[in-house]
Parts: sequence; C-alpha cells; structure tokens
Amino acid sequence: MSTPSLMNTSLPVSLTPHVDPEVMNSTELLSTCQWIPPQHYLFQLANGVLLGAVACPGGKHGVLFMHSCFVLGFLLLSIWSWVILCAPDYFSWNFSFMVVNAIQTLVILYNIRPVKFCDALEGVYVTVFQPLRVPRHLYKKLVSPDYCTLGTLHEGEVYASQGISKIERLGLLISGRMAVYSNHQELHHVVAKEFIDSPEFESAVSGDEKYQVSIVATSTCRFMFWQRGGLEYLLIKEPYLANLLRTVLGRDITNKLYSLNDKLARTKGFRVDIRLPSISAVGRGQQGFPSAVTCNQNLSREAGLAHAQSEETLEDSSTCADTERTELLNGVSRTSGPGAVLRPPVSPRSSVGC
Repeated sequence: MSTPSLMNTSLPVSLTPHVDPEVMNSTELLSTCQWIPPQHYLFQLANGVLLGAVACPGGKHGVLFMHSCFVLGFLLLSIWSWVILCAPDYFSWNFSFMVVNAIQTLVILYNIRPVKFCDALEGVYVTVFQPLRVPRHLYKKLVSPDYCTLGTLHEGEVYASQGISKIERLGLLISGRMAVYSNHQELHHVVAKEFIDSPEFESAVSGDEKYQVSIVATSTCRFMFWQRGGLEYLLIKEPYLANLLRTVLGRDITNKLYSLNDKLARTKGFRVDIRLPSISAVGRGQQGFPSAVTCNQNLSREAGLAHAQSEETLEDSSTCADTERTELLNGVSRTSGPGAVLRPPVSPRSSVGC
C-alpha cells in the first residue's frame, strides 16, 4: 500500500482561507498610494486662519475675534472650493459657515457698541454711577424717556412744600443749588450730582406721605426725576439695577446726615454725635419726637447745670476749709459730722514733751 504524498493532498473547501475582494482592493490601493503635491495656498491660508480662531482667548472681544477669523477662513475655503477644487458641495458648506459666523459677528458688534449720552447725563454717570461700575446699558435704561424726565427750576421756585407735596418722585440735581428748610429753618444744601429727596423717598412706603421739609431752588437748577410707580416697575425687572440704586441712595443719605450733623453744635463747640436719636427727628418736632434743636438745647442745659453744681461743691468745700482754719486759730477744733465735739488745743510744750 502506498502512502499518499502531502504535496498531493488537497484541503477541504471549508478549510480554505477566504479573502474579501474589497480588502484585496484596499491593500492594492495602499500599496500603490502615491502622495500628491500640497493643495493650493488658499487652502493652507484658510486652515491657518481657522487655527488662529480656535486659539483666541475668551471674553467679549475674544469671541468677536474668533468669529471674525471664522468668517475670513471659511471665505478663503469657499474661494478655494469654487475656483481651484471646483466642488459645489464643498463650496456650499463653507459658504454657509461663513454666513452664520458673519451674522454672529454683527450681533456681537451691536451688543458691545459704545453707549453715549448727552453732556448732562454723561456727567451724572461719571460722577454718581461709574464709581460703582454700573454698566452703561443699565444706566441707559434708567435714564430712558419711559422712566426718567428732565426738568428746570429757576431761583426761588419750589421743588417740594412741607406738609403739602406728596412723596411720589425721586429727583437728582444735575446742575445748580437747592436749599432744604424745616419750619423756616435751613437744614442743608443740595448741590449738583446729588439726589434731592433721597431720605424722603426711602422713608415713604406708599407714596401718599407728604414732605416734612421744603426744598427751594437758590439758583437756576437742572434736574432729573423718576416717578415712583415707573421706577419701582423698572427695579422689579432689573434686580441688579435695584441693588445698585439702593447703594447709591444709601451713600447719598449718609452724606446728607453728615452735612446735617455739621449744623448741630453745642454752645462750647462740641459736635452732636450723629448716632444720637435726635438726628432722626430733625425738623419733625411732632408725634412725640423732639426736634434736633430742642435736644441740643437740653444737652447744653444739662451740661450747664452739671457745671454749676460742680462750682457750688467747690465753693462749699472751700468755705468749710476756711471755717476750720479760723477755728484752729481761735483755739478750737471741730470734728466733722453732726455730733461735733469741742476740744482744747494741744500746747506746744506737751507736744514737744511727747
């Protein structure tokens, strides 16, 4: 019996390795791949611009720079795909990207545009609101004609009358000078870039309360004011602006209190402490609260009485000392107290003998 040779042995069909024709084609493509020359310089320049766009920093100006670079990059790719590559689909996609980024660039430019005001409103912004870093677009809403009104008062004209005018607006003096009176007594002045009636506006609740002071223009005044209803509606829509305005009003009220404190001085030149409750009752003199002037007079009267009592005490002590000195010279010594005892003086001899 002859053994079959291994060379003549054929494998079953199921054990024969199967080779996919697509794999064979890809293998042939890889083996026959040849590098083509670099693309046109428009393609290289466009990708370089896109690389710079994605590498820009954040922030408003950074985002603006990024979209601007996208517009330029996709414009170059559109030109390359239309003129060099001649591929309509490439051109359509790149041109669409360019249009979208161009629209976003215009929106960003509109949002970061500089907001300008007239000279009067610009001066108020620089002096009052800019130190607190109030954005210009919020200040523009605050001084818009829908909420804010400009007015003028000539010398001698009244802004508010004591006990007559209702506290239904908030005013800010742009230029000029005003005086505040309570019962025909001058309290303080309101100068330019200060709120006119911030203490009254903050103390009022419903707007039906009336002014407890009179405010009169001492020169030609230019001012701006907000009606209470419109201002409260604006502050409800803008909580950030409400917090800023509350801070500005608090600082203005504090300055007015200190200016009022300079008016109050004791007879000996001592300033009344601003923390005393008499400050809050300035010009009121009603509802059981004494006025600041009355409290000041009471303090001065109490100081005078204390000084008089101290002088009487010194006079009594000096009188007692003179009486004792006289008694000693007369040979009699008196002990202090109600049960005074008379005793003879000690002779010099017995004193020396001891």
